[in-house]
Amino acid sequence: MKKLTDQQIIEELSERFEQNQQAIKEQERLMEELEEVNRKLMESESVKSQFLSNIRNEINNPLSSILGLADKLSSKPGDKEQVMYTSGLIHQEAFSLDFQLRNIFTAAELEAGELQPNFGKVDVHSLIEGVLKKFNHLVSKKGLSTEFRCTEGLEFITDAGMLGSIVRNLISNGIEFNKENGKLILEASIEDEKVLKLNVIDTGIGMNESDYNIIFDRFVQLETGVTKSHLGHGLGLTVTKAQVELMQGSVSVECIIGEGCSIGVSIPLAEEDDMHTFSDSGNVFFFDDEDEGEGEVF
Repeated sequence: MKKLTDQQIIEELSERFEQNQQAIKEQERLMEELEEVNRKLMESESVKSQFLSNIRNEINNPLSSILGLADKLSSKPGDKEQVMYTSGLIHQEAFSLDFQLRNIFTAAELEAGELQPNFGKVDVHSLIEGVLKKFNHLVSKKGLSTEFRCTEGLEFITDAGMLGSIVRNLISNGIEFNKENGKLILEASIEDEKVLKLNVIDTGIGMNESDYNIIFDRFVQLETGVTKSHLGHGLGLTVTKAQVELMQGSVSVECIIGEGCSIGVSIPLAEEDDMHTFSDSGNVFFFDDEDEGEGEVF
């Protein structure tokens, strides 16, 4: 065996020391990554737990109200005026429950990758007008004035079901975070015959620019806990953004603290090859009657 010189021994030890240092750094890097993954998992579990707690109330409360009011109506009908008042309350609670469940089911379909656009020619004006009409009781309750800016008969090739869902969530958000006796503005137009532009403007509390992205995170709300002043479970805008992106569109936010927010949506025209004569997901919204023409698809 060849005897190593002192210099060779030093060089060999230096090389092994350097290798050990690199191995230690790699282990430290891996540990940091594992700690970050663990932190995110814990954060995710916490957020999901908060979501489950919120959604339990969002579902249980209207359901309990519906059962209680229906029982009262059946056991003590009362006069016509009382019956109309009670049935109106039942409708409001059922509307709320239906709205929450639709977002939960849509979120589940998105998570499973089962939701895909089904394009057809949509009467955008009729669809938005019909959805807005369904929120009349919430608009009146808050004393809001509404303004709908859209050319009558405006048509566009898109997915009527997704468009209806997007409009519902934007209107709901604009009502919930608006001020009492405030104003809600809905704008719809087509830019360069290729892009559908939607804009929902409220005169509410506004928010910081640093929170613009947070509101689109799953299950996340800017307010949490039992003292939060706004209803909801933090899925509406998440579902909205996901559906817009499925149609290759984008969402933008502009807010001024104390003055309100504007949430804009841009959806490109669907390719004719992807178009269907009829969109089987876009005709029924919120207890529609057969004689109502909301969301017509041709």
